[in-house]
Amino acid sequence: MKRIQITGKSVRKFEDGYPVIALTDLENRQDFDDGAWIQLENHGHFVATAYFAKQHRGAGYILSLRESEAIDERFFASKFRAAQAKRMALPQTGAYRLFNDVGDGLGGLIVDAYGDRYVFRWQNQALKRQSRLIYAGFQKIFGTDVTILSVSTDQTTVQVVTGDLPKAPIAVTENGVSYPVDLSVARSQLALEFRDVRAWAVKNSQQQRVLNLYSAETGVVAAAMVGGAVEAVTVDPTNRATTAVQAQLAANNLDQAAVEMRTMDVTNYLDYAIKHGLTFDTVFINPPAFIRGKKHHFDLNQDLEALILQALQVTHADSQVLITTTTPSYSLKRLRTAVATATENYTGHVSVSNTFHSPADFMTNDADRQSEVLKGIQLSVN
Repeated sequence: MKRIQITGKSVRKFEDGYPVIALTDLENRQDFDDGAWIQLENHGHFVATAYFAKQHRGAGYILSLRESEAIDERFFASKFRAAQAKRMALPQTGAYRLFNDVGDGLGGLIVDAYGDRYVFRWQNQALKRQSRLIYAGFQKIFGTDVTILSVSTDQTTVQVVTGDLPKAPIAVTENGVSYPVDLSVARSQLALEFRDVRAWAVKNSQQQRVLNLYSAETGVVAAAMVGGAVEAVTVDPTNRATTAVQAQLAANNLDQAAVEMRTMDVTNYLDYAIKHGLTFDTVFINPPAFIRGKKHHFDLNQDLEALILQALQVTHADSQVLITTTTPSYSLKRLRTAVATATENYTGHVSVSNTFHSPADFMTNDADRQSEVLKGIQLSVN
């Protein structure tokens, strides 16, 4: 295994548990070799075993801080055994995050469980090249008779590794709400990290008028309707959002006439709603990091404050506004700042009444702030 020199400044952060390698950590950036398993050292002192990877974030991940630890089938089995033990102590749900990337000690891999079916989502090609070894370690813990599905790194294809692919969408049930999930489709149709937000929607939607902005995989519209909402409007620029909502409503025998589905720019809809004096009791906002529309584009870093302020114009006294983000680089602290900036410019009175985090099965790495998947704030309009 090749030994790579890293800067003295980088040693401490890795020894403190930070899991992501950056090119700036290397003494010589030319040492980067995509897919290579390496040992990091500083002036002859072993720091960590790691791997290099071309990916959206950083240049690789730390595997182990123990020089004598072999990165083999036994190593991966120990990671899965620890992940399984942590989830056994949690309340059982129909679907859950079994293995959460750096939160479970292996950056680059996510595994979602649907009964005895396990969906592996690879975050880079470098780790996927070791999939045979990783599957073997997984089967040591979960057995060889389970179904393993592998999603390509570009989220376009699903490969059956072991077992059989379900012939029809399976039903994931939460709080009395059924969500159809087609495991043959690579892109997730139900964001498991929104489980607590969906639970809130079921509990707090009786006789409410609901507006949902950016709705693709959150599932909150179906949750709100099962919870007794009288009507809902869901707005998203993408066609797949409408398809997902329609399937969820049908799975719960809900009247689709009570849900207005608009495939259009969110800002344009809010302009329309303000102009026509429309108001809502509950507003859900889950914007993407970036999306380009026909006339407008949305950039989370630049446009969130304006979006929040615009959404507040369609609320009234006692309305609730839930703002969430799953963008890794957008922290809860940053979200609080955006909310504060938006509400400072709002003429009414708004207070933060709750915060949302990922469910307990979405383990995090304390040394890595970006390992928190979901960040959310609930505003109460007074």
